[in-house]
Amino acid sequence: MPPFGPRTNPYGPPPRRRPPRWLTGALLPAVIGGAVALGGAAVTGNLGGDTTVVRTDTTPLPQPVDAPAAAARAEAPAPQRTVQSVVAASSPAVVTVLVGRAEAGGRLGSGFLVDGRGRVLTNAHVIGDAPSARVLFEDGTESEGRVLGTDESTDLAVLQVDGVPPDVRPLPLGRSQGLVVGDPVIAIGNPFGLDRTATTGIVSALKRRITAPNGFEIQNIVQTDAAINQGNSGGPLLDATGRVLGINTQIASESGGSDGIGFAVPIDTIRPVADAIVATGEAAHAWLGVTGRQITPAVARGLGDPDVRGVAVVAVDDRGPAKAAGVVAAAGVPDTEVPRGGDLIVAVDGRPVEDMADVSLAVSSRAVGDRLTLTLQRDGDRRQVEVVLADRPDDVGVSPAAP
Repeated sequence: MPPFGPRTNPYGPPPRRRPPRWLTGALLPAVIGGAVALGGAAVTGNLGGDTTVVRTDTTPLPQPVDAPAAAARAEAPAPQRTVQSVVAASSPAVVTVLVGRAEAGGRLGSGFLVDGRGRVLTNAHVIGDAPSARVLFEDGTESEGRVLGTDESTDLAVLQVDGVPPDVRPLPLGRSQGLVVGDPVIAIGNPFGLDRTATTGIVSALKRRITAPNGFEIQNIVQTDAAINQGNSGGPLLDATGRVLGINTQIASESGGSDGIGFAVPIDTIRPVADAIVATGEAAHAWLGVTGRQITPAVARGLGDPDVRGVAVVAVDDRGPAKAAGVVAAAGVPDTEVPRGGDLIVAVDGRPVEDMADVSLAVSSRAVGDRLTLTLQRDGDRRQVEVVLADRPDDVGVSPAAP
């Protein structure tokens, strides 16, 4: 049991976050503590602090452990592990992350060991601007976790822990791409300081959007009905085989507790950002530089091609790689009109896209400098262009601070 006992919550309730348009309840960060400090920072859009640079080992995170392809699963389903076996194997790698002291507005969250080099992933809003955190393992081992870097726009923090118990195995990373609603999931964390608590549920929705600590809109969020509460922040969301699908970060609640809607930042989005932090001490975000609108059946009919699906490009940032590659936007198109004269993105790297969330995931799961092939359609003609992804400017995708 962590030193901050669960019977009375010394940290107080977390701050409320502005909900997205589709949600009438409040979005709460699933971290205990720091109500006053966190609330003030959320208003100014300055939650968290400067990156601490530590360059001792720049080896990237382990590669994902892929699940069998859908066709293979249908022909020969993979052996299912029991929830008990997944929890037993995974719990030792799930840690309690403590920043400061309870009486001084400290914070308590969760995290997990991600490789054999002692790197731990957690949420940026758990760490704040602290240069280090106390990391508690299941066997009672307490170690210092040095902050390698934080990224508020994905709510990610990477810690370096030197005192890892020798028998603790890191959690294998999976892929969030390919998830479908109904997939079983397991959340492990420290709600209310109750360490190594496991809850189960399903993927209840995909392609959700939440607001990051710095006001950035994180797309392709995984929604789950596995119970997530204060203290779960930074803990892993696992699939039925124990692979990490995402990092639990927020809940939607009007009561302040779990109402059956939790959110996890997908691991496909986390991985390249974490690798950049490990390599340089600073986050980097792959960027295409387009704004798009889904081609609905009505829009497709308006374009004279009822079978086309994808994204109509409605804006191209002059600073972005899409502009350099010759991608063209429709000219001055209100939301109520059919976008004409610009490019339609119908596939990325040969994979068909249905909406802007698909394009965003294809980009965010890559590193700066990676190449993407866009399949574009304009006036009925299709062509392919290669784009070299750039680092996203700081002003892209960040909402103005609340007054």
